[in-house]
Amino acid sequence: MESNSIHNQVTQEIERLSGVKLKWPKLPPLLEERFEQNIAGQRATHLWYQGLIAIVLFDLFAVIDYCIGDGNSWSAIILRAGIITPLALLVNASMRWNPGKVYREASVAAVIGLAGLSQLYIAMDKSPASSAYAQAALIIVILFANLVMRLPFTYALSTSAVMFGADLIFIHFDRFLSPVEQTLGIMLTGFSVTISLVANFSFGRHLRLVYLMLLRNEMQSEELAYVNAELHRISNRDNLTGLANRHSFELYCGTLWQQTMADGTLLSAIVIDIDRFKAVNDLRGHLYGDKVLTRVASLLQQSLRGKDDFAARFGGEEFVVLLPQTSQRSALIVAERIRKLVEVAGSPAVDSSDSSTVLPTTVSCGVATCLPGDPFCIEDLLEAADKALYEAKRTGRNRVCAGEVSRSDGSRMHEELAGSRIGAQSESTLRATARKVLWG
Repeated sequence: MESNSIHNQVTQEIERLSGVKLKWPKLPPLLEERFEQNIAGQRATHLWYQGLIAIVLFDLFAVIDYCIGDGNSWSAIILRAGIITPLALLVNASMRWNPGKVYREASVAAVIGLAGLSQLYIAMDKSPASSAYAQAALIIVILFANLVMRLPFTYALSTSAVMFGADLIFIHFDRFLSPVEQTLGIMLTGFSVTISLVANFSFGRHLRLVYLMLLRNEMQSEELAYVNAELHRISNRDNLTGLANRHSFELYCGTLWQQTMADGTLLSAIVIDIDRFKAVNDLRGHLYGDKVLTRVASLLQQSLRGKDDFAARFGGEEFVVLLPQTSQRSALIVAERIRKLVEVAGSPAVDSSDSSTVLPTTVSCGVATCLPGDPFCIEDLLEAADKALYEAKRTGRNRVCAGEVSRSDGSRMHEELAGSRIGAQSESTLRATARKVLWG
């Protein structure tokens, strides 16, 4: 719900900031907070680098102070190097610790404002050259603050207003500027403030717009990833029982076969079928049959030993379980546990008013085990387990039978092509060895 709310806010703000009309570049509180969290570290780093450049340039103005002051510029040097520069270095160093937004922007704005005012103070009432130089220096400071340091608009507006107001006072009391020069100085400073503030405003708006677009793309990517994951889950799960479906089983068993073959470990399969399920459906209906399927699937999952055991609904009332690194003896124990749990749990409850017979819910299980690799393939293992299942059905149901894996036509052909690997071992020796491995 919160995600949808944020997504709606992002969409609305993108539409608002993308319009032709100038809109205030400030986002709703929640989005503004996220925006600040995302840019805070990078912003502090940029201010640190830009601050070093600004301090160097500010101190280089001492050369101009010396030239204009005819060598009598010690007061300017003391002001620059002894007061403004140490303060600026202190503020600049604090950027390395990624301070909060208010301190970060207010401290930088304050130092910039002091730097601009110091330019006027140094050049005050000295000579026509110093008066003209003060105007140029102040304009440079304003442009640097609004376009290079890119103070947030409210801070840029406040700092620019203070420096422009100070410049008006400076021009009013300056003895060396003619009325025309005073007007020209006011206009140049005013134009610089206006142009730089417009650019600063546009930059703040564009920065937030880009951030919102990136955020929207990120949220859409997350939603798409979630939908894809959900589709993948749905496509690989049986809707009724929650077990893996046949498609998922076919994908997994091929991978598991290759893995166990590479590891040289045993693989066991259990094929499970619900006894007399057709009769249950005919007697109680398909909805009751679904309850039986769901209960058996739940009990089957409870019978598994851990995350490596894999269970799937193979189709209809038939299930299959793959047990990696499991001997036939251990697989028979798992199958017997499944059979016993289903037998003890019994059939799902029926309406008390229904007096018809309730058929017991039981399962028959077929178990087979092999060592993956030549001469066997996965189909041989499943076929052996399936034959064992039919043997359990034939001999009375509600029981577990084990089958022996035999070679199919495909695997027999594969064996003939790789006959050199079989060597001179007799069939009886191979069979005895296989029994020893399976039951060991």
